[in-house]
Amino acid sequence: MRELLEPIVIFTHVVRAQGFSAAARKLGISKSKVSSQISQLEQHLGVQLVQRTTRSLSLTESGELLYSHGEGLLKDLDQAIASVQTLQREIRGVLRVGITQAFGSMHLMPLIPLFMDEHPELELEISFLDHKVDVVAEGLDLLLTMSEQLPLGMVARPVMECEFALLASPTYLAKHGVPYHPEQLAEHNCLTYKSEWYQHSVWEFGRDEERCEIRVQGNYRVDDAPALKDAAQHGLGIVYLATYLLEQELQKGELVQLLPDWQLNHKLALQAVYPRRQHLPPKVRAFVEFIRGHLGDKKRWGLKVDSTQE
Repeated sequence: MRELLEPIVIFTHVVRAQGFSAAARKLGISKSKVSSQISQLEQHLGVQLVQRTTRSLSLTESGELLYSHGEGLLKDLDQAIASVQTLQREIRGVLRVGITQAFGSMHLMPLIPLFMDEHPELELEISFLDHKVDVVAEGLDLLLTMSEQLPLGMVARPVMECEFALLASPTYLAKHGVPYHPEQLAEHNCLTYKSEWYQHSVWEFGRDEERCEIRVQGNYRVDDAPALKDAAQHGLGIVYLATYLLEQELQKGELVQLLPDWQLNHKLALQAVYPRRQHLPPKVRAFVEFIRGHLGDKKRWGLKVDSTQE
């Protein structure tokens, strides 16, 4: 039936314009094409739609019926186009966002009420995703991810850079000693993040012009960053941890910062990932700008207190 859509649209315009020539000018096509399309439509339906005279155009009963439906079709189409254009200008509709579990629950969720207050006509759906994500297949408008391996064919816009700290519990340090140089980490039990995309058993350090990469070993690997923090708090070993995961552990003395005069050089960024489009929907742009505005300050992610070695 789709092959009848164009002839029905042309027929409806003929009736609206009360003539073949006027309809052709309105549609920007030739009068012969208008006449041909109407004739083909009549042949396909097996009825006469238009009674033609040299001075006027009148409709048969079948023509009147088809015109009433064609007019409704064009009005629905006009409304659909207007709605799409309005949606492209306004922040409304449904926004589907994927976010890594740990960062989302700790830092994104507290901001959501403020964002929703700013955009009351928007519906927001958030999914916590810690697996490798196919943005399009999972129906997402936007993915906020810290994965080192970004989805192919997507736009990736940095939101914030993560800082890292080397940490252990006082209990572990009392039992195994305090490392004062990265090379001494080879003598310690180091807790590492388990990932299929990145080698997390190599820790990077820098101090002035000195650089070193240390291959560490340990008896505990897990693919959940908060679980690594919990293990370190319970004295299992030393952890190389993103500072956004830290809350009150340093202030309470549950964790101690190690090698504070060394910079931890592992690079990791929170990035907003979305399908490459010529026209980015306003709802996606608004959310990305909101998150960048609230989370993009690098000072926010540093250690909140100076921790000294004992």
